[in-house]
Order: sequence, then structure tokens, then C-alpha cells
Amino acid sequence: MESLALTHSFVAYESPEPELKLKSLDELGLKIPNAAWVGVVGMAVALSVVSIPGEAQAGGCYRGCGGGHHHHYAKVVTNCSRLNIRQCPGRCSRIIGKLHKGDHVALSGRYRRGWAQLADGGWVSKKWIY
Repeated sequence: MESLALTHSFVAYESPEPELKLKSLDELGLKIPNAAWVGVVGMAVALSVVSIPGEAQAGGCYRGCGGGHHHHYAKVVTNCSRLNIRQCPGRCSRIIGKLHKGDHVALSGRYRRGWAQLADGGWVSKKWIY
């Protein structure tokens, strides 16, 4: 009950002064130098690279893996969403990783019912790789 009375007194005796107005840098006569913007952009790029999850690299081997294996290479071309890597070919198979639009992946050369096998054994829908 006391807290309700205290709240009422704060509202009832509130100052009629207008709220604080934020001013832009131009209004304050300040300008950020171009060199500072370069630093900000560089930091943003660095943070975006660091924040890419490791699972996006699940495509495995990007160069020849030795042992006489010949790999085909493809690029992930999605509608900006992630491409699921599945344990077996099929939509109901367990998701074991994800790829992002633009990722390059090594393929084993095996295909099954619209699915392509990655060099590391996972499977992706063939319609999203070129």
C-alpha cells in the first residue's frame, strides 16, 4: 500500500518541464573524421567474420584430400536462408550442420533422389547447390 501511495505522489507532483531532447552531431557542431569511420567499418567487418558459426564450414575438404579422391566443387545458392546438412538423404534425416549462401563445398560425386553427398559424408538438397 505504501508503494502505491509513493507512486501516486511521484505522478501527481511530476515536473511539467518538457522531456530531454537529443541533439544530433550536426546540431552540436561535431563531425566524425573519415578515419574514424574507416575504423568503425573495419571493426564491424571483423565482428561479422568472427560471429560466423563454425557449423557453416561443415562442407569439409575444399582442396584435394589425397588418397586418390576426386571431388566436385559447388557453391551454395539459397534464398538467403541456411542450407541444412543432413546425416542421410531425405528431409526427415537428422540435421548435422548448416551452410550459408555463397559457401563453397566439396562433393563426393554421389547423388540420390535430389540429394548430393558432401565430401565429408553429409547430404544437402541438390536444388540449392551449383
